[in-house]
Amino acid sequence: MLAAWLDDLGITRTAFAAHIGISRVMLSKVLNGHSAVSADMDLRLSEALGTNPGHWLALQNQRDLWTSRLNAQARGTIPRIQHDTARHEPCDG
Repeated sequence: MLAAWLDDLGITRTAFAAHIGISRVMLSKVLNGHSAVSADMDLRLSEALGTNPGHWLALQNQRDLWTSRLNAQARGTIPRIQHDTARHEPCDG
């Protein structure tokens, strides 16, 4: 999504990375899914592109959840623990 946005703006990855104050390598890692969007990156993208703060983090969160769901399908569902009030033990914390 970000790559398409940059293409629509007609800005190179190198120029955009410099504009938001990160290395081209770091931007490439985010664009290629090798690095997650951090809160700092979200704010940089939001300021540069005019999106709401949290927008890019929300997209990252959706991607992470989608990936986790695929992994969960491969491992199988974990059964839910049933609450037993007679055997409830308090936490140490």
